[in-house]
Amino acid sequence: MSAAAWMPSSALAQDTVRLGVLLPLTGPAALSGTSIVEGMRLAAEEANAQGGVKGKKVQLFEEDDEGLTTKAVTGARRLVESNKVIGISGSYISAAAIAATKVAREFKVPVVSGGSTSVSATDANTPGDPWFFRAFPGSIEQGEQSARDIVQKLKAKKVAVIYENSPYGMSLAEQMRKDIPRFGGQVVAEEIYNTDERDFYSVLTKVRARQPEAIYLAGLMDAGVQVIRQASEVGLKTQLVGSGSMMSDKLIQLTGNASEGFAVSSMFEPSTPNEFGQKFTRMFRERYKKEPDVFTALGYDSMHLLIEAARRAAKLDGEQVRAELIKMSDVPLVQGPANTMVKFDAKGGSTFRIGLAIVRNGKRVWLPFD
Repeated sequence: MSAAAWMPSSALAQDTVRLGVLLPLTGPAALSGTSIVEGMRLAAEEANAQGGVKGKKVQLFEEDDEGLTTKAVTGARRLVESNKVIGISGSYISAAAIAATKVAREFKVPVVSGGSTSVSATDANTPGDPWFFRAFPGSIEQGEQSARDIVQKLKAKKVAVIYENSPYGMSLAEQMRKDIPRFGGQVVAEEIYNTDERDFYSVLTKVRARQPEAIYLAGLMDAGVQVIRQASEVGLKTQLVGSGSMMSDKLIQLTGNASEGFAVSSMFEPSTPNEFGQKFTRMFRERYKKEPDVFTALGYDSMHLLIEAARRAAKLDGEQVRAELIKMSDVPLVQGPANTMVKFDAKGGSTFRIGLAIVRNGKRVWLPFD
């Protein structure tokens, strides 16, 4: 689909700031993509309510990549060639983001991640010459901080890893192999699954035989939902810990009581101590009449950064927007602890301290940052 977001057709004049959205709005990752896009739309609405960019309205064009590289390439080409966007926010699936960025780089249009975590996405950049930007910790930082929390906060020394056969899952699993022992634990079992698998009973049986004290799930939310449900059905009492893709209210809604005690590395919660995040929470509640989550925060941050770069650009084109992204250091993020600011490194990455949340009585409770 290709659409200008929530603007009447009469408002779709050429005198607008055109920005692209590339996300999995259908398919296996749609649970995340449909939340991320809400944050992006909110950022554009907020900008337009404040007078737009250089007196022009922000106009969003949305493409559904279904989480597939072929669709991502097609969507990116439509955004840059037909819709003439000067920046793209997306995608969520790392492989799709890498494929789309190749197109965007060709047309000199920057891409700000809408949730792509794998370091392979930023590693695809030429150091000092990035076209893909990630304003949150990548898989290396996420894996390291999750490993530390599993061993030190959850007191689990024996850890099993169940991971998705994808750049995202494999990069997180690799970090677990490196970092669990570094923090004093050991990886006692590993199981890999394909992205379309939904039957995890045999995997859970194999893992249970190794008697882990915690099981780390490195994959997308829809698979995580099935693992949590099936672990409950087979009576597995081991502590389950999810990767960043699973920090969503949708997971709790879909798993019900089975999610009680589930732990997840979390970059944002509505209870955030981050002042900018608190403002975002209030805006989101008013706009959508529900609670925000990390996916809506990811979407808001990514689009807000593109809009702010366009505001600062000497000229409204992709190269000038990218130049402003490269030198950003004073733009606050809604994610992370208090006073979190974006600052991109030579490969377009950025990082901050990730928190740990535990599901208690049907709600994620963010443990204090240390």
